[in-house]
Amino acid sequence: MTQDYREFAQRLDELASGYTRAQILFTANKAGLFDYLENPTSAEAVAQELGWSPRGTRMLLDGLVGLDLVEKRDGAYWNAPIASHCLVSSSEGYQGHIIQHKGHGWEAWSRLGEAVAQGAPPPEGQAEDSEEELRAFILGMDDGGRLSARDMLEHIGLAPYRHMLDIGGGPGSYPIAFLQRHPHLRATLIDRPNVIEIAREQVAKAQLEDRIDFIEGDFLQTDLGEGYDLVLLSNIVHMLDNEANARLVQRCADAMVSGGLLMIKDFIVDDARSGPPFSLFFALHMLVHTEGGDTYREWDVKEWTRAAGLKDGGFVDLTPQTRIWLAHKP
Repeated sequence: MTQDYREFAQRLDELASGYTRAQILFTANKAGLFDYLENPTSAEAVAQELGWSPRGTRMLLDGLVGLDLVEKRDGAYWNAPIASHCLVSSSEGYQGHIIQHKGHGWEAWSRLGEAVAQGAPPPEGQAEDSEEELRAFILGMDDGGRLSARDMLEHIGLAPYRHMLDIGGGPGSYPIAFLQRHPHLRATLIDRPNVIEIAREQVAKAQLEDRIDFIEGDFLQTDLGEGYDLVLLSNIVHMLDNEANARLVQRCADAMVSGGLLMIKDFIVDDARSGPPFSLFFALHMLVHTEGGDTYREWDVKEWTRAAGLKDGGFVDLTPQTRIWLAHKP
């Protein structure tokens, strides 16, 4: 019994102190610290480069050693493989933008108790994102989206389709990846004007300006156009309430041609709302950030597409927390 108590206490301590580890990562990432650690470097040199105190720099670097993000020998520090691959800004697998976005959510999560009590974010926590925060969020979506798009291409055959609509497509990660794999495919992306600016940058880098069009506006109200045989809702439905999602799915169905495919990718929970754990946690993320967002059950997603006149196509498990619901237009 004593051993069980100690194990329980250790587990609770890990949960209660999780924010300390996150803040070490947030602080180092925001400063671009890992860019300086691709070669062995002293704490004093890093402090001088960043204008930090030698004492604070040494402590932060040692904290990163404790997280296994940085290695250390004879007073020199350098990136562990995970940092080299994912935290150096020039790395192919760079995840710094999404980590910066998660860091911006710190204050909202600190008011979780108020959000739970009133069922919505506190008014003080609903300020508009700054330009820096918006850019971190959109490019953070690209950090994960590039990897997710590759996974989708391995699980779902897109060869039959010709014109894709990406709803709330953010940085354009999915159409870029899909078009690079399928030269016959075209895409249209709809999002807010300030997001479209970032998407245009990403599309230009990929040299796909002649195959991707943009619609600036609100995907719940702006005309989506028509004639699409492939429509993607990736990580959109969790931002909206149930009724808004039903309307959005109907709008997608109306914009599709017969034989078209709708793909709803999100953190879909089981019908008992007992898992996956990440999806249950993410519902709380929506509670502190949105008025009506949530993570939805398999049953909910099926009901939206059936009500819109679409035929069930089945679920595809992309990762332990991410699933895709496929529905076809008769």
